[in-house]
Formats: sequence, structure tokens, C-alpha cells
Amino acid sequence: MDRGSARDSQPSQLGNAMKRWSNLAQRIEVATRTSEKSHLLASALKSADDIDLQIACRLMASRGVLSGSEISWGTIAKAVEEVAGAPAGSLAKLLDERGDLGRAVEDLMESERPLAGPALEEAERSAQIQRAALAEATGSGETAHADTAPKLRTLPDIFAAIGAASGQRRHDLLVQLLYGCSPAAGKFVVRALAGDLRIGLRDGLLEAAIASAFDADPTEVRWAMLLEGDPGSVALLARQGRLHEARLHLFHPIPPMLAAMTSGASEVAERLSDRPEIEDIATAEIPVEDKYDGVRAQLHMQGDRAALYGRDLHDVTVSFPEIAAAAATTGVSGILDGEIVAWADGRPLPSSTLTPRLSGAAQTLAEQQRTHVIFIAFDLLALGEEPLMQRSYLERRAALESLQLDTKSGGVLRAATQETVCGVEGIEAAFITSRQRGSEGLVVKAPHAPYAPGRRGSGWLKVKRSLDTLDCVIVGAEPGLGRRRALLSDCTFAVRDDLSGRLATIGRASVALPDTEISELSVWLEAHTLAQLGAYRSVEPRIVVEVAFDEVRRSARAASGFTLRAPRIVRLRPDLGPDQAATLSSLESRCQTSGAAAE
Repeated sequence: MDRGSARDSQPSQLGNAMKRWSNLAQRIEVATRTSEKSHLLASALKSADDIDLQIACRLMASRGVLSGSEISWGTIAKAVEEVAGAPAGSLAKLLDERGDLGRAVEDLMESERPLAGPALEEAERSAQIQRAALAEATGSGETAHADTAPKLRTLPDIFAAIGAASGQRRHDLLVQLLYGCSPAAGKFVVRALAGDLRIGLRDGLLEAAIASAFDADPTEVRWAMLLEGDPGSVALLARQGRLHEARLHLFHPIPPMLAAMTSGASEVAERLSDRPEIEDIATAEIPVEDKYDGVRAQLHMQGDRAALYGRDLHDVTVSFPEIAAAAATTGVSGILDGEIVAWADGRPLPSSTLTPRLSGAAQTLAEQQRTHVIFIAFDLLALGEEPLMQRSYLERRAALESLQLDTKSGGVLRAATQETVCGVEGIEAAFITSRQRGSEGLVVKAPHAPYAPGRRGSGWLKVKRSLDTLDCVIVGAEPGLGRRRALLSDCTFAVRDDLSGRLATIGRASVALPDTEISELSVWLEAHTLAQLGAYRSVEPRIVVEVAFDEVRRSARAASGFTLRAPRIVRLRPDLGPDQAATLSSLESRCQTSGAAAE
């Protein structure tokens, strides 16, 4: 018998039951060191059979388990309260106290099930009967002889069924799932359905655990993850020593490379001078591209199929069908990285023009046609199924220009404006010219830099307005003053804790947006209120906003440990999810760079 068959015949340490998976997630969540988190997961993966290995890795990944279907707060709350036998509004109250949906679910289920011994056994038998009755009613095929707890191996199918269902059937399936869960398992199931386990497995820790479990090269694991886009498949390849067989798959988004912010041309020159390919910044030829004020997107094309993915890796094709349609006619196969830009009279329009597209407000074709959009490509990540990310910027740019996108797409797709400059003076002159064209500024690109998915560094350096900004998540709101006293226009916002994944409040500011956008935001905040105390409302942490400020300061009074001087909310970011918000480590870095004093 081969090793794989022997392993499959043994009980998995992750087990078939939810209890083992939830216990593992619980231990990873409470671990305070990233090395400990990685070690715990690696030990579990090493002893799992092939099937449980793949499922566990997919569940532990930071992306949501539902494809293209978001479960509303109201749906989750109604199901959890029914399972717990709690009155309506109980979960919202706990969420306001805990600040975390998973913990609120666990506490509610725990408080309504304070049982042990024979009483607990009786409750579990009752739950099994209810679960079987629901299964019969919903046609899922479960029987009264099935174990109460859902099996790890059935979770993907259960999640898929919930995602495909709607209305009462979605509610029944969710209740059926939760009836079989312990309070701890319920916490992680709900978090998974919401799109994030929030146990601190970010920033490469999952890849590190896979590499450690199977003695694989972490660099090879990360590269395979980028190509395959499926942590389960990559873990299996690592176990079998076949990471070299990983192949690029189109239509799975790749984490975008990010540009590092700079204070201006002088800092750009200083940072580029540290790169080995730059001998003399005064004479070296440096490529610079216009930085557009739009929606970051990745365009995948193959035959007559095309799809757009936002910076949060969600599919946004339905919001910009004309771009996908134009891309499908070019005959090009590959992956483009770029910006969706509103365009009129040969100039870009502010990104706020695109907000109705992403929010769903522009639902009709006539409304969409009021705003002409184009896709401006600034990188080529793959040509056909050949990845180009490890090639230099100059090679990728040459390949991009050779596609002649403008001609093939009728101007809907085009390459970013680029020129080559020398020295600080050349960068400053290019910046002024780009602003005159209506762009935000420049992105300065290191000539020999590869494409680094999900990372910032000196490969791309951003030169914008002097004003600094952060992407934050709205967690609370209350009415404004004066003519805005009837609108929820004063918002409390938070950033993400790198280690735990929780949100930490950093400040409060008024929304500096057009009246129509403020009105739409106010309606959304009111509809997604979790709890209310006086005029203040705790809201679902889903809306990401761009907050402009003058300075980051340390603060012992703020939950995050930081505060912002003169913050103002200047832009909605519907292209970003909460897991794309700024982090505490990025604030710490800014404080160290600026030498910020305590408040």
C-alpha cells in the first residue's frame, strides 16, 4: 500500500467532525506569536489525510468561502437567534459589546446552552431531531441517524448550497448547519460565511505552515499559490513533492502589487539609489507612469471570455460589462493589471464618478452609459498561460505595448501613459505634466523589478498630492450638524490589527462627499445598524473609506494606540473590502518615519 493510501485509511487529526477543526481554529486564534500560529497549523496539516488537508486549507485561507453571494447580517442574526432560542436583537446587543460577530455568536449560543452531563446529551438529541426534520423539509437528504455535528468534508457542499439559496431556503439551510454546531464551531462557521476567520492567518502564515508541514521551500509554496489560486491544491502538491507542477490558472485573481507612498521626488530618488540596477540616479533612465484616480482592477481574458476583479479580489465584471465585452473581442489571452477610469473629453474624471457602478446604484444600461469608462493597463502579469511576474518591468511593459490594446478594443483598453526621465528634476517635471493631464500623480517604476503580488517596496514608488490618506472601515455613525443633522454623516472608523484580524478604532470624522453620496451612505448605515445607544449607531463593518489627515499621532486613549490629526472622509472605496483596510503596523511605520509624538 502506498503512503497516500495508508494515510487515507487512518483517522485524520483534523477529523471528520467540526469539533476538531473549530478546536484548531480556536488554538490558532488565541496564540499570540505568528510562529506559534504557523506551527499549530503545520502540525495539524501534516497528520491530515488528503481530503481533509485540502478542505482545511481552503477554510483557513483568508478569502470567503462563498463565491459571488454575500450573506446579510439580518440573515445570520435571525438564524443564530433561532438556533440559540434567543429573542430578536440579542445578537446585535452582544455584537455591540464584543465588537466581533464570531465572538457574539459564540457567547449567545453558550449563554442559551449552559448544559452539561445528561442535560447536554438530551439537548444534543433534541438538536439532532430538529436537524433531521429540517433536512427532510429542505430536501438535503440528512437522516435522523446522522451525527448532530456537521462533518468537515461536507462543509464545502453545505456552504455552496447556502450561497446558491435565497430567502426562506437559505435561512433553513443555515439553521440546519448551526443546530449541529457547538458554540465555538458556530463562531468559526459564521466567520467563514462572513468571509474571514479572523484568527490571524494572514501575511503568508498559511503558506509558511504548508511549507513547514511538508518540508517545502516557502518561496516555491508562495509561487504555487499565486499560480494555482487554491490553497488546498497547493498543500496537496507540497505533500507530494510536486510544487514544480503548479500551473497558472486564469480567472482566479492574483493579489495586486502595491506602490509605496513617498513624500516627493527627492525621496523617490533616494530610495531608487539603493537598488542595484541604479548606478547614478542623475543619469539613469527611470520609467514613470501616470497614476490614475480610478478603481484598481485585474482583467483576465481568454477566447471570448473576460472577467474583472477588484483590489479585494472580488468579481466586479457586472459593474463594467462594456470593458469585459471589449476585452473579449481583442483575441488576447492573459492577465492585465490596471485601473478602471471614468473618461470624458480625453481626460480622466474623479473616481467618485464610478461609485454608483460599484454600489449597484447604476442598475440600468442607460445609467451606465452616462459615464464612459475605460481600462488603463499598466502591467501584464501573464500572456496566454505563461506567467510574466518574475520578469523585469521593462520586459513586461514591452510585452504590454506589443498587444496594441487601444487599436484592438476601439480605445476601451489602453496602456498607461509612460515616459522615461532622469534625476529629481525629471521626476518633478513629469509629475507636473501628469497633473496637467488630470492624473493624480506618478508611479515611478524600477526598471528591473519583478511584479511582487500583494507587496509594497521600492519597485513601485507613488508620487501624489502632499495630503496623506488611509483606507479605513466605518464601524459607527451618528447624525451630523446643521443641514446634515438628519443624515448619518459623522462616522467612526477603524483599522485592522495585523495579528488578530480585529478592527481597532482610530478616529471619527465628518464625511466630505457630495450630498447625494452622503444620503446614500446614510441610508445604508441606517439599514445595517447593529445596535444603537442614543444617537450613536454601531454598524456592520463593511464600508471602506479613504480618510485624509495631516499627521499620525500616538494615543493611549484610542483602542488602536493611534489617532489622526484633522481627519476627513474624502472618498468611498467600494472596490475594497474590510480586509484591505490599513493595518496597525502601517501606522507604526508612519509614526517611526515621521517621528510622531504622543498625543
